[in-house]
Amino acid sequence: MAKLVLFVLLFSAGFVQAKSLRLELFAQSSLAQKLKFDGENVGGLSGLFWDGSKLLAVSDDRGKGGKPRFYEMDLKITAGKVDFNVTKVIHFSGIPKEWVLDLEGIVLLPNGELVTSTEGDNNKKPRAMPRLIVTNTAGVFKTEIPFPDKFLPETTGLQKKGIENNRGFEGLTMNPNGQNLYAMNEYPIIADQADDDKSYWLRLVEFKKDKDHFKAGAEYPYLYSRQPNTSSGPEVFRGVSEILFVSDNKFIVLERGVRLTKSGMSYTGGLYLADSTGIKDVSSVKQLADGKSTAMKKEKLVDFEEVLKNQKPENFEALTWGPALPDGRKSLLVLSDNNFSAKEKTTLLVFAVKEVE
Repeated sequence: MAKLVLFVLLFSAGFVQAKSLRLELFAQSSLAQKLKFDGENVGGLSGLFWDGSKLLAVSDDRGKGGKPRFYEMDLKITAGKVDFNVTKVIHFSGIPKEWVLDLEGIVLLPNGELVTSTEGDNNKKPRAMPRLIVTNTAGVFKTEIPFPDKFLPETTGLQKKGIENNRGFEGLTMNPNGQNLYAMNEYPIIADQADDDKSYWLRLVEFKKDKDHFKAGAEYPYLYSRQPNTSSGPEVFRGVSEILFVSDNKFIVLERGVRLTKSGMSYTGGLYLADSTGIKDVSSVKQLADGKSTAMKKEKLVDFEEVLKNQKPENFEALTWGPALPDGRKSLLVLSDNNFSAKEKTTLLVFAVKEVE
């Protein structure tokens, strides 16, 4: 706990005055493919959190390769090199049996509580709802944080509202003091979908702590578009797979997409700096696609197809601040989800961060 508190204090001091950020790829590494730990496949790592001494990485395995779980991982960064290894697996317990855990985001609060986001499963009958789940660090269930009704699909029958299947809340972050949580859906809820299939409106939901509980409050609109076609082929999907608190009103957003190429499928994506300063709360707005809302301002920081132009981008889904680099610069960590596929890797990118005034 002491190391986590120290991390929070150091993190709180950063980026307060920064107008923008510049990112430089510092190092990268991948886990061994088909890696097993305690008899279970290591993969599907969709959420990441650095607690000041180790990494916590949550798996989105729905139970096919093992029980719902997260991992503790060692991390060592030297000059131009990074090594990370699984050291412990923790299984979730005490969670109602009817819930489906498709875990996508993870944060560790200063009080020692762990919050994870699950997309649920709309294919279940009745449908399994998306949830924010609170546990202790041993994975033992304590409570849940309710989502506003607009995000929840009907339990049965024809779906007319809420998140679509496997397109729920992948983005999860907190402010350093743990008093505010933020979640963002990967793809527009049904009410926010546009007829032209060009504009994609998401909602950054703020949860404020009220005594011992978090309550949903303001929502800020985030807009993204599919990237232009290239000689490699068209981008056929894009969504938000993670968010990360930078400072008041500012967040790094990880967008991840899929490009259809002649040889099959390749991943796209990038990192964006989004700013909600001056943006109106849209929690009472029923439909964002009506064109009346103003989206958060955003600036591209990294395009994975550009920064990794000599290699194939992986399915990057996880994002966290990391330790100071050997030269003293802040680090940003980006991790890929290998989808438990022999053709994909669990790759960690380390970016050096420079504040721009």
